This record gives sequence, structure tokens and C-alpha cells, in this order.
Amino acid sequence: MKKNLLRALFMSAICSTSAQSSKNVEKGLLKVNAFIPGISYELGVGNTSTFNFDALLIPGGGTNFNEDPEFGLFYGFQAEYRYFTNFNRRLSKMKNIEGNSGNYIALNNQIYSGTPLIGDYYLNHSYNHIVAMTYGIQRTRSKGFYWNVSFGPGVFITESDLNASLMLDLKLGWVVKKIR
Repeated sequence: MKKNLLRALFMSAICSTSAQSSKNVEKGLLKVNAFIPGISYELGVGNTSTFNFDALLIPGGGTNFNEDPEFGLFYGFQAEYRYFTNFNRRLSKMKNIEGNSGNYIALNNQIYSGTPLIGDYYLNHSYNHIVAMTYGIQRTRSKGFYWNVSFGPGVFITESDLNASLMLDLKLGWVVKKIR
């Protein structure tokens, strides 16, 4: 009786340990963005959670007072915490979750410069900061091509203003390295 109880406890400990260590998200994804040029790293931090970090080059343009065209290339950074909501449903329907393909909710934090790296188009503020709660969809194909769209309400912050805003984020690119 004592041996059977010890065996049952040992087996349940092994089963619960292996169940807790199975992660649905990748440990790490290094991505190159083509739509808005940049690089992304997505770090798996739980069974269904990731941190995503982006460094971006953002093109911008407009006209000056004489209506002459102006262009600027700005740098920006983004950090977001993502919680994927539909991995179990996708798995039950035999759909792909590789490359963190799924729907998610996120807390998105984005900041970009008002002074261009290249060009003569200047924004009205020295920095622009957006904090938003977003809903997103990310899909990764077998050859590494991925797309991501997220949107949601947020707050737009500059050194002198604080306004409500709507955030829309579109990404197209390739996963260049997966860490399992």
C-alpha cells in the first residue's frame, strides 16, 4: 500500500511538471519588418504570454509654409506585453500556432522622435509617446513570412500635450530566427 501511494505521488509529480513546462509560445523570435523598416524580438515569458520589442525607422512627410514637399526619417521604439487568447482553440481546430500565430490582447508602449535622422521634415514635438491597450492578430507562415495587425484605444503624450488616441499598428516581414 505504501509503495503504491509513493508510486502514485511520484507519477503525479512527473505529469504535473511536464504539463507545466509545455509552452505554446516560442522562447524567442527575431523578426525583420519590411512595411515599416525595423527589427523585432519577441520573447516568450509564459505559456501564452510574450514581450515584444521593436526598433523602427518611420518615414514621414508633408509640406512647409511654401507648400514645398518635405521628408523625414524618424527612429522609434516599441515594447508590448502580449497575452495570446486563442491558442487552445487553434490547436483544437488543428491550426498552426508556430511562430506565435494567434490573437492577443496587449499593453503597447511606443515612443518616437520628433527630430528626423534624415531629412528636413520636423514634427511639432521633440518626442511622441503612445500607450494603448490593443487587440491584435499575428500569423506566421511556414516559410517565415509573418503579418501582424493591432488596434485599440490609447493615450498620446508629448512634452506639452496629453490626448486620447486610437492606435493602429501594421507589420509585414520575416522571422529570421526562432529560439525553441
